[in-house]
Amino acid sequence: MGEKEYERFTVSLPKKLFKEFETFRKKIKLSRSESIRKAMGIYMANEEKYFKFSGNVVGCITLIYRHEHFLLRDEHEHDHLKNDSLPGDNSESENIPQNNDLHEHDYSIGSIYADVFQTDLIKKNDIAHHFIDIIISTMHVHLSFDKCLEIIAVRGSIERIKKYKYALEQLKSAISVQLQIVEQQI
Repeated sequence: MGEKEYERFTVSLPKKLFKEFETFRKKIKLSRSESIRKAMGIYMANEEKYFKFSGNVVGCITLIYRHEHFLLRDEHEHDHLKNDSLPGDNSESENIPQNNDLHEHDYSIGSIYADVFQTDLIKKNDIAHHFIDIIISTMHVHLSFDKCLEIIAVRGSIERIKKYKYALEQLKSAISVQLQIVEQQI
């Protein structure tokens, strides 16, 4: 057997994802390269299953994404935002309240949402408007203070649905975007 040929490339990850990846791969005792090879193989196999469909289908897209909340200008006035996490939340989120004062701020002061996560919310909404022909319904679920789940029922051309899914995957805040086909319509 001859030597295998390999291609080298650089991968850039957010620090938190990199730390989670390192912890996980060390648990399962795989090298970085082998872990990425396996992840790529699983991703491609998962995506390939949609190639067997043609025409119109019915399904749902599940989108899990993060969002952050802006820091209040006068932090001393809002000491209740200094807690490290919500009960039962294992995230490393900072400045998260543990009471019902989650959004005790004045929304009338103008546009204050300018970070990537809030921009992604606007972009996600804009993307949805471009695909209203295939979106049947959307359900939004708050998983934690900084993580949400959307379940989007879709019906129409598999090509349009895949295009919508791929557009959602481009959001920087997206953690997971999955498509489940329920049935093919003839």
